[in-house]
Amino acid sequence: MGKHANRNVIKKIERRLGTKERSKGVDFVKNGNAYEFAETREDIKTSISQLNRSRVPRAKKLIVPNQLGKFAKDVAQGTGLGIENISGKIIKKSRKKI
Repeated sequence: MGKHANRNVIKKIERRLGTKERSKGVDFVKNGNAYEFAETREDIKTSISQLNRSRVPRAKKLIVPNQLGKFAKDVAQGTGLGIENISGKIIKKSRKKI
């Protein structure tokens, strides 16, 4: 369905959010919030641009593995995007645009 290699992580995120991965656009949409999962450093920049193009009405969040949290926070500085790890721990709060 999706383009991600690590299906176990995707299943964990699906259970946590209570929604399935989408085939087009951002990976997950739940209650007006958009979530994009980035597995590697290269994926982070494309995921940020994907979230910025999204038209969801509420918060936009990037989900990254634990080891990429600091790198993602540095790259997403000033974008208004939130960053969480796979378990849902918030690394950087999002700036909601309503």
